Amino acid sequence: MSLFQTVREAKEYLVHRILAQADRDATPLSDIERKMLYFSETGWTLPNMMTISQEFDQAYDQDEYERKIGQIVRRMLDQHDTKGDDDHWDKAVQRLREEDHYLLVLIDGAFKDFAKRRRGDTGRLILAGVVVVAVLFPTFFFIESHVSNPTISKLIGECTFLALVVLVAFLANRKSRRSS
Repeated sequence: MSLFQTVREAKEYLVHRILAQADRDATPLSDIERKMLYFSETGWTLPNMMTISQEFDQAYDQDEYERKIGQIVRRMLDQHDTKGDDDHWDKAVQRLREEDHYLLVLIDGAFKDFAKRRRGDTGRLILAGVVVVAVLFPTFFFIESHVSNPTISKLIGECTFLALVVLVAFLANRKSRRSS
């Protein structure tokens, strides 16, 4: 026996989880934005959905709405309330995939944006590593040639390395937060 007997049950579960997270985050969603979570041209949806969809198209930016819902979904899944909730979420999404629903576009888009951001993070991490190495080797050379005591030389080198890593991590994190 399946956890979600109908696509409607799966959709209602997913929408409930998204709306609960939006409430926890104090992310305001208008009545139309809430109803658009149920949009489908072919599957089960709310009554008068075509009217709601037309109002949405006239009054809202679709890309902005998709980013907003994507952020809510990512925050919800990042929190990992319980393993059971994750399993229910996965099963509900799988059940919803039996039909065409806008909610799937919103959920899939959340992960697509997340993957793009992670690729950028990898590039920044590689660049940070190159900077650390490019600055560290000349610094070690300088310390080695100008400090005669090996203990002091090692201490200065380790402190320099630590300071450089902290500085690069701070700058990378600061830039990442600013772009979010």
